[in-house]
Amino acid sequence: MSALSEGQRLGAYRIVRLLGEGGMGAVYEARQEPLDRRVALKTLHAEYAKNQDAVARFFNEAKVLSRLEHPSIVQVSDFGNASDGTAYLVMEYLRGHSLGRRLNDLADRGERMSLLATLQICFQVADVLSVAHSQGIVHRDIKPDNLMLVSDAVAPSGERVKLLDFGIAKLTNGQDKGGVKTATQQVMGTPVYMSPEQCSGAGAVDAKTDVYALGCVLFEALAGRPPFVAEGAGQLIGMHLFQAPPLLQSLVPKVPQAVSELVQRMLTKDKALRPSMTEAADDIAKLLSKLTGGGPVLRSKSHATTDPDATKIQVSQPPSTTLGRSLGQIGGSSTKSKQILAGAAIVLIGLGLTGAIRLGSRSKEGSTPAEARPAAVDTPTAALGTPKADVVATQPAEPAKPATIQWKIDSVPSGSTVIDEAGQTLGATPLLLSRKPESGELIVRVRKSGYQDAKLVLHRDQDETKHVGLVRNAAPQREPAPPRTGTSSSANQTTKKPPPKRIGYEE
Repeated sequence: MSALSEGQRLGAYRIVRLLGEGGMGAVYEARQEPLDRRVALKTLHAEYAKNQDAVARFFNEAKVLSRLEHPSIVQVSDFGNASDGTAYLVMEYLRGHSLGRRLNDLADRGERMSLLATLQICFQVADVLSVAHSQGIVHRDIKPDNLMLVSDAVAPSGERVKLLDFGIAKLTNGQDKGGVKTATQQVMGTPVYMSPEQCSGAGAVDAKTDVYALGCVLFEALAGRPPFVAEGAGQLIGMHLFQAPPLLQSLVPKVPQAVSELVQRMLTKDKALRPSMTEAADDIAKLLSKLTGGGPVLRSKSHATTDPDATKIQVSQPPSTTLGRSLGQIGGSSTKSKQILAGAAIVLIGLGLTGAIRLGSRSKEGSTPAEARPAAVDTPTAALGTPKADVVATQPAEPAKPATIQWKIDSVPSGSTVIDEAGQTLGATPLLLSRKPESGELIVRVRKSGYQDAKLVLHRDQDETKHVGLVRNAAPQREPAPPRTGTSSSANQTTKKPPPKRIGYEE
């Protein structure tokens, strides 16, 4: 299916080799000869270059995504049509490997990714997706194979996540669609990671679909398998639609309960009960903070601007983690540090985080040139200035405590009984409880005949929303039948699973 050969020229670009090829296009390593720069060049196959809708998607994504300036999105530097009609995009060339490949390598050694590494990677993904969502862009194909890990000295553990392949991205802003329409009943995505609404068709898909997919990735990285495992796409779609995912703690008992609960919320069937991507990023930041005891995290948040072709990045300060220190921020929790950070936040709001954008199909390997890496930002205390004597710093008034708090508890299946520590029944799910705030915690159990109990921790001084998927009791195991004469047992044989296939608009 490859249409370009080594040494062939496409405008200012000379083809070096084929990196990867999909159903609709191919990605090549190329050399931009006037600058002697290595790039990745993506093309549409000739049969799709005549399809106006396919070409519109190809170019429209480049125009929209080029407005997103973020270090976790690959840079698009050029696009157009060659003299022979070939449609192409020119992107940053990455050197690294996908999260999917890393998980496979770990599985081959009988290992799993550590909790810290998993949270650091998923935080970066949630952070960049929250920016994309604020710009009306839904990725729709979040999966380990589309998360490239590249070297970056200022990123956690020296690695930066680069989000790849916006080939089936949904553009929700009317001015960005460029006449591209998707049939509301069309199913698009990779079945292992598709949300229930995505399995039902394109019409109901919104930003919560990416939250569900990231929950699947988080589950897989920690459990060593995705939430649902089946042979065919149809069976997987049915599971996403109707079957409750197993609790992460049931497969990985050592994982913190807060992590298991976050994953369960992200995998909620009802998208209205799922957190937003911004909320998910903040929750992951809190988990990192408790795990590491580090400094504040730098979050990327886009805000309104008078320039419609620009996306600015704003700094905020969720709870502290070592992730923030690795991004060049000031750590610590002393009073002096808090005063410095309060001023630094004002200074840093004006700073744009350099970044990149890439649309592309899955590639075999790639590279990150030095000029594409974001530089560390260092804000010395002196740069913040010395307060004048007539300026009085005041602390904001502490907000009044609410008269009542609310606990919302939902479960799959619904109609489960909620029981407190004393064995008293509080009600059945979906359950809404209101009470006066007090100190301490309350441990409750969600119980349903035929299912394992789920334990929840409720804070008595704040609102809580909990959603759990109950796990069925295991069926009695039967003795395996002895192998037939002349055949060999394959119980101890393992086969490497093929990469997940994407259905719908194939790149």
